[in-house]
Amino acid sequence: MIDIMPFALFALVFVMVVGIIGLSVVVIFVRLLRKPRETQPPKGASVIREREVIRQIVKIRCPYCGKLYDETYDNCPHCGGKKQT
Repeated sequence: MIDIMPFALFALVFVMVVGIIGLSVVVIFVRLLRKPRETQPPKGASVIREREVIRQIVKIRCPYCGKLYDETYDNCPHCGGKKQT
């Protein structure tokens, strides 16, 4: 007659090990998919905030060649004429 006790014990241990491994894999995937929490800076620390700077670009017409160029230039980039004040 075959003794069934060692087989049942092996099956129980096998099922427990496979269950623990499966649960570990599920926990790892859940942690990878979850968004990380935003951390708050410690009190007293300086906070750097980004801001958008909007500038106007003003074009002026060259009195010599008639083409437009930025007012920040001293000379016309097209003909080299001096900016009139």
